Amino acid sequence: MSRKTRGELIDPKEVTIVHTVAKAARNLFLLGEDFATRTQNSHRKDWIMDILEFQSSLMAIDLLDFSLLCNHIHQVLRSRPDAVKQWDNYEVARRWMNLCPTSKKKLQVGDRVERVAIPPRETQIQALANNPRRIGEIRERLSSISWWMRLLCQKVAQRANFEDGGSKGPFWKGRFHSTLIQENSHLLGCCLYVDLNAVKAGLAQCIQDYDYTSAKIRLEKIKATQQATQDQQGSGAGQILQLDPLAEVSVAQAPEEPSKPKAKDILQSPKPVLRISKGEFLSLMKLDELSSNPQLHTSGFRCSDKGFLDYSVREYLEVLEWCIRNKITEPEAQMPAEVPACLSKHPLGPELVVRQAREFGRMYRYRTSEPPKMDLQQECTEGDSES
Repeated sequence: MSRKTRGELIDPKEVTIVHTVAKAARNLFLLGEDFATRTQNSHRKDWIMDILEFQSSLMAIDLLDFSLLCNHIHQVLRSRPDAVKQWDNYEVARRWMNLCPTSKKKLQVGDRVERVAIPPRETQIQALANNPRRIGEIRERLSSISWWMRLLCQKVAQRANFEDGGSKGPFWKGRFHSTLIQENSHLLGCCLYVDLNAVKAGLAQCIQDYDYTSAKIRLEKIKATQQATQDQQGSGAGQILQLDPLAEVSVAQAPEEPSKPKAKDILQSPKPVLRISKGEFLSLMKLDELSSNPQLHTSGFRCSDKGFLDYSVREYLEVLEWCIRNKITEPEAQMPAEVPACLSKHPLGPELVVRQAREFGRMYRYRTSEPPKMDLQQECTEGDSES
């Protein structure tokens, strides 16, 4: 049976949430340590982190969740065509010309030469803004998940091939796979699945062990927020709350997700904001169901301030730590008698959410509205034997 095209699944005019997986060619460990060839490529994950942060600041895409493994990457993305409609032609042109610069210059960095983008001139931005036909195309591209993945994969492949001495050939295994998440009730299981991939692959034993997941970044953001608060209150530097879920203090003691910084706060407290901004490119987690506006972000880190789950960061990390502690990623794992409140009250029930957290990629091929199956997705996704 042939694959469905993404055009059959995704309406570019509608807000859409998609789980994407991009795999390295031949499942090679091109993003990590390959013991067979004795090559170390883990630094390429830092490239991807930089690209994710860069694209989040310019595109109308909300990065909800992600994890970077040694031979594949997971992302949960939300397209925001409604946000693009709020931008005028000049803003659309400015974002696009910074995202895809027309000219670059060579820059010597240590023992290598890099091509660095030249910022667009005001006249160039204005000329593009005055071209309505071209602006219409760019609006659709800025909110396109396909363009997000195209730019991400292209940049990584080009840089890796250059690093390998100008090698040619595909870096990625064909096109990326995408699963349309049609109901918000499936988001919790999907995000748990993504954040648990590193644990399932044996790269981590707790949230703190692995730097390349959204869960770790959100945890570090909480710690940075607490430290910034202590610095402002003069309560003594160095007394940072221990937030390791498996350490002495539980995740349940972590504070709620910090609210978005106001412009005046950014000007008055540059030091704390500098430290907190590391995780600002990620979407906020708590969804405000009463708000119907696009909730555009105004500080330049991400597209919007719209959440995506009915739970706070504290509640989500508590569930994630519960999953790790009870080893639910293992096939023979049994459902514990006590489950977190947000799981017991979940509309899908704790059993299905836990099953999704363990094997979401095998349960759904193209969309979550399909009946969960285990035999459909052998050629695409997941991290059962990958690391």
